[in-house]
Amino acid sequence: MKIECQICFEYHPKILFTKITVNCNHGSNICKLCINKHITIKLDSQSDIKINCPFNKCNQIIQINDIRKINKKLYERYNTLLLHQTLSKIPEFRWCKNSGCNSGQIHFGGDDAPIMTCQACKQKLCYTHDIPWHEDSTCSNYELIIRQGNDKATQDLLEKETKPCPKCGIRIIKEDGCDHMACKIRTCKYEFCWL
Repeated sequence: MKIECQICFEYHPKILFTKITVNCNHGSNICKLCINKHITIKLDSQSDIKINCPFNKCNQIIQINDIRKINKKLYERYNTLLLHQTLSKIPEFRWCKNSGCNSGQIHFGGDDAPIMTCQACKQKLCYTHDIPWHEDSTCSNYELIIRQGNDKATQDLLEKETKPCPKCGIRIIKEDGCDHMACKIRTCKYEFCWL
């Protein structure tokens, strides 16, 4: 006996259908293939991994045990994502910044002892800035360097993209049109050539 799936509208053997979640009131009208695709898409596209039943207007959440019954590999992936999400909510927890390491740990020293050493790969990390440790620089010095870098980048952009009004000194951006400029400051209104 074949049943029509309410998502893909294809007929499949009854064995390919299962109740999605114990909380749903509707029957088994969606094939496992569509349920697997639905869960996979949700896991790929969400930071919050609550997955609703795909049945039309059913807002029930698919529980972890439901996912385990539907697909073991998706269950393992869901479980891992749930663990990562839970750990990331702990304020003292930091993930290792080494791209080859998937480890993380809780650091109770906080900002008073900002150097962390990953227990798995031994890379040094900065707890305060959540980056690899900034060698030869304290956290205060690192913040100063970053602030100066941002200030310099802003200044470079202003120098490149704007010119000061010859009368009042306010920086002006030339968006388009001719090179004839007029200062937009109400008390100035000075006119000059951009070139």
